[in-house]
Amino acid sequence: MTWNAPVIWTLAGLALIVLEAFLPGLVVLFFGLGALAAALAAWLFDPSLSVQFLVFTGASLASLALLRRRFAQAFQGRVGAGDARVEAIDSLVGEDGVVSEAVPAGGLGRVKVRGSFYAARSAQALAAGAPVRVTDDPRGDRSILTVEGKV
Repeated sequence: MTWNAPVIWTLAGLALIVLEAFLPGLVVLFFGLGALAAALAAWLFDPSLSVQFLVFTGASLASLALLRRRFAQAFQGRVGAGDARVEAIDSLVGEDGVVSEAVPAGGLGRVKVRGSFYAARSAQALAAGAPVRVTDDPRGDRSILTVEGKV
């Protein structure tokens, strides 16, 4: 196998695209697309290295500017009316559980309810192992359970 510019750009592009799966932010993917564009340019036109870097930079920035919002919307979960996750959280109101990681007053901890672990907040400090009851969240945050100590 000859290690020429198109091969190197292609391998770099594929590596960056795979790396995106392990990194937050959805940015590295677009540099991978830029590297693939540089590979295509190097294969079709055999430009100088500086032109290849210009193609890489231009394609990366263009794809980042034009596609990132669309990709982020496609891969971002949303909680909306009728969403199964909202219904699952709502069904936990009134259920009993146990604190698995201490919940400081006004802060976040973790609780176990129905055999699953959830992020939780409480107005009072709750120690690990304390029994709790899930209450309705007056702030409407559907990703964090609100709990109170159970006596």
